[in-house]
This record gives sequence, C-alpha cells and structure tokens, in this order.
Amino acid sequence: MCGIAGFISHRFTREHLQQITTALQHRGPDAAGFFYDSNTGAALGHRRLSIIDLSEAANQPFYSHDGRYVMIYNGEVYNYKEVASKYKIEARTNSDSEIILEAYAKAGAECLNDFNGMFAVAIWDKQNESLLIARDRFGKKPLVYYHKGNDFAFASELKALLQLPVEKKINLTALQDYFFLEYIPDAKSILQGFYKLPKGHYLTLKNGVLAVKSYYKFAEKIIDRPLPQRNEAAVLDEFEDLLASAVKYRQVSDVPIGAFLSGGTDSSLICALFQKQNTNPVNTFTIGFDVEGYDESGYAAQVAQILHTNHKETHLTEKSSIAIVDRIVEYYDEPFAAPSTIPSYLVCREARKNVTVAMSGDGGDELFMGYGYYDIYRKIKRLYRMDAGVGRHAIKTFFGLMGSRYTRASRLFNLPSENLLTHIWSEQQYMFSEKEIKSLLQLSSTELSIKEDWAAIDKMPLSDFEKISLFDIEQYLAYNLFYKMDSASMANSLEVRNPYVDYRLMEFSYNLPEHFKINNGTPKYLMKKLLERYLPKELVYRKKWGFPAPLGNWLSGELSYLIDKWLAPQRIRQQGLLNEKDVAKYVTEFRNGKKYHDKRLWSMIFFQMWYSKYIDGSNS
Repeated sequence: MCGIAGFISHRFTREHLQQITTALQHRGPDAAGFFYDSNTGAALGHRRLSIIDLSEAANQPFYSHDGRYVMIYNGEVYNYKEVASKYKIEARTNSDSEIILEAYAKAGAECLNDFNGMFAVAIWDKQNESLLIARDRFGKKPLVYYHKGNDFAFASELKALLQLPVEKKINLTALQDYFFLEYIPDAKSILQGFYKLPKGHYLTLKNGVLAVKSYYKFAEKIIDRPLPQRNEAAVLDEFEDLLASAVKYRQVSDVPIGAFLSGGTDSSLICALFQKQNTNPVNTFTIGFDVEGYDESGYAAQVAQILHTNHKETHLTEKSSIAIVDRIVEYYDEPFAAPSTIPSYLVCREARKNVTVAMSGDGGDELFMGYGYYDIYRKIKRLYRMDAGVGRHAIKTFFGLMGSRYTRASRLFNLPSENLLTHIWSEQQYMFSEKEIKSLLQLSSTELSIKEDWAAIDKMPLSDFEKISLFDIEQYLAYNLFYKMDSASMANSLEVRNPYVDYRLMEFSYNLPEHFKINNGTPKYLMKKLLERYLPKELVYRKKWGFPAPLGNWLSGELSYLIDKWLAPQRIRQQGLLNEKDVAKYVTEFRNGKKYHDKRLWSMIFFQMWYSKYIDGSNS
C-alpha cells in the first residue's frame, strides 16, 4: 500500500512534486521515489509501504523492461502471478508492480480487466507523451485529480493536491450532498476543479486532451430477470468456495497480517475462513466502548475463543477520543460526518502495533441487505398503500409524539412515495432533509445530485430491495466505507483488504435470488447459514449492532467543548456559509433533549474543522 501523486504542468515545479509526495508520507513510510521531466512537465511521486517484495528492487517509480513506461502504483493485485502467466512476463522481481506495468506494455488499458485487487495507478508513456491513471473496479483505493486550463494533477489524497498553488472554492452541490448523506458521493469533490476518478474508470491525457472512460460497470454484470431457481445447498457451497478463495488471495503478503473482528456476521465469517486456512492462531482485533448499548466486544471475544484466534481488544472512552478528534481532519481531508471515524482510526492504530495488513468485513451488508433501513422501508412502503394518505397522516402524528428516533422517522411520512427511497438512508441516519439544507446553507433551492444516481438505478428491472442494495454498493460502500477505512488505515500505515469486494464474489452474490439475502425477515440469510458451520446459532443470529459510536453521549459530555468552539455564533457569522439561526436552533434543541441532532451537530462541527484547516488556514 502506498501513496501516489503527480502532475503534467509547466507551472508546477520539481519542488511542488516533493511537497505533494511528502504530504503522503503516512501512506508510505518505507521509501520515496520521483520522476520529473522538465521538457513535458510530467512528474510522478511515490511513497511506499512495503508489503510484497520488500527489496529495494520493488521501489517506485517502476520502469518497464523496454524503458518506455514509468509507473507509480497504490494497492495490491492479488492474482499477479496468474496475470504474469497470461502475458508470458519474465519477472525480474517478486513484485506485483512489475507485472501490472508489463501487462500494460503488452495490452494497454485492456489489462485492467485482468486484475483482481484494489489499486490506483498512474503510467506515463515517454514515447507518446501521454498519461493514464486508473482506479479499481469498486473504488477501494482513492484517486483525486485537479484539472484547470493547462494544469493537471492527481494524488491519493486531496490534501496532497492542496499543497499546489491552486484556487480553493467550495463546491456547493457537493456540500449539499454532504449534509444529506454525511459524505460526498460520486466523482465530486468539496472543491471546484477537483474530482474523484470514478471507480472502474481510467483517465487519459495527451496533448492537453483529457478523456475519462469506463472499463468496468457493476450494474452491467446483473443478469437478466427473472432469476433462475437455485438449490440452497449448492449455492451455499459455491458461496463458501468463492469467499474462501477471496480470503486466500488476500493473504499474499511478506509482512504480518491479521483481521478486524467485531463479533458480527461479516467479520466473524472472514475470520473463520482465515483461521481455517492457517495452522497458527491468526491475529484479530476489536474495539469496545465504555457506554452501555454500544459495546459488542464481548461477542468478539466469544467468537475469537471459538475460532482460537490471537485476539486483542481496545476500549474507547470519551477521554481517549479527545486526543483524536482535534486531529481528525488530518486523516479525513474532505468533509465526512460518520462518527465511526474515531473508532476506525483507533482500531487501525492498535492493529498496526502487531501487523501491517488487516482484513475487513466491509461489503457484506451491501451485498446481503444487512442494514436496518431495508426493514424500515418495507414497513413504511406498506403504509403508503393506504388510501388518500389518511392512514399515513395518523401514523406520522403518532410517531411524532414518541421518542426522538420516532420523531425523525415520522418525517418519512411527509414524502411522496417516489421520493421515499432517496430519503430513506438520510432519514434513518438522522441527517438533514432537503428543506433543512436549503435553510442551513441559505440557498434558493437544493440540488441533490444523489437523486440522479438513484433515478438511473430506479429504471432497472430490479426489486426495491435489490435497488437499495445496488445503490449501497455503488454509493455508500464506495464513497463512505472505503473512504473511511482507507483514511483511518493509511493514517497508521496499515493496509486493509476486503474479501467481500472480490469482483467474482460480488457478481455471484448480487445475482442470487433475493430469498438468499432476506429470508422470512432474516437479513444476510446465506451468510448466516454459512456461519452456522463455524459458530453456534446463538452467536450467528444475535441482534445486529453495526459499528456505532456513542456520539450523543460524547457531545453531551467531555466533547461538548466542540459545540462551543466550532458552532459558536461569532465563528458561524464570520465564516458566512451556514445560517447562524439554524445552527443555534439545533444546538439548543440538542441540549434540551433532542439527542437525534447529534449527527447533525457533528456534520457541522466536522465541516467547520475542515474549513478552518484547509480553507482559511487557521485550524483553531
């Protein structure tokens, strides 16, 4: 795992290359390398975290055997030996980097379809004076670029590009999406002129002409409906074989490796197969909380004992979070309001003390419909069938008289049925509504680009649940979970691998009939049936916890200073982006008992912290 950066520009200098690469040192503390051509303005910088082939021969930039191509690369291609065999590559190293570059030299961008892994790569063609940058199928590895006039630059992280002499102007559409979703989706960035290279795409630049092309679209892998009937036993065996293969692939490493273990279905299944494939106890890591209702570390300990892993547990307290929260924007360099950023960072920090690579269970919920809002949608959709909305109005009124969670849920009954699916996630997560965003940002209208993304999915011949699942895969997984874990792990120089995101497994699982995912009200049905082979049923079928953080408790306790510091009227007024009266209202209501405002407050706090560090430069 590494950090990459570069540019094509006659305005940027060799010193700029040094600066943007140094900004990524945490991603690659083991080595640094540079390529710079003053004639073309082409520059490539690399920071290395050594994982496969630890020798200096595998340092980057990497040069092709014929000397034509120069490459920098972040990620892992797990099947690189198979790729080498396909293209008859005689390797000089044991590095997957060499195989990627030589495959490209032989087949061009077509070779991207051969790679099973996670990657962001940049290749400069010295002969044609052209650049290619590419990203893996599901967007596991980040790649951000800047393009304005004759200047083009790219990097693994936004903060590296902000070292360049470029304008920093807020993208209001991205900001609206952020306050609606808690993250910035799609190819947008929080700043104008900056973009994320879409997952499964590559970009070429030659003679000033930029083109972005797709080489993989997950939605195109969905088979024609109706789905064929499948034998459950056969499906279960095939699923186990594919997942076991994905886990095996992700053990390719020349450094110590472990796995995160929450005790939930996703991570427990990964750890079960991981341990099954090894004779010695594998390293597993979990994090707990000192707040009742949030700590599932006891379940993780039970699973670890049954699987016989070498288990390590860390507990997060309000006081330990204080030491992290003031620096959190250093790790997440774009507005990002998920409260699990703090425990994610800490579990990565603790894992890094023992291993350099860790497996994660991200992807299971998206594939097998494991989130609670699937059930919420099913129940609310049923109520929408009532005539004239009379029943909905009555239920909305009833919900509004109950606790804060139900008060929030009642808002869904105000929505027309066609808007329900686009709002269900935001409302379930207690983020801002469109109306609230319009007021908060003092806009004449709101432009949520996420609606366009949903509209494309909604046209597909899928069930409602399958549409939500596809949306989760295309958006939430790629732009929330992957961004969160990549930022947290690379801040600690830790590589995280995701067996569920093996494209073979993704395509197989999504195309299963729906009853293999939700069966008689049981989510992640097939995963749980497989887990029964390794754990007792009382652990398999326990209530889902997820990975929450006691944010409301924290903001009412030791972290309350964040509200006073970052949402102070004077600061809000001076910045001029948020509505002072709205901010004050949310603060007052939260402190008067409306605890469901916690994520709203956190989203505003994080944005203020981010703005202070990266825009006005005060960071105080």
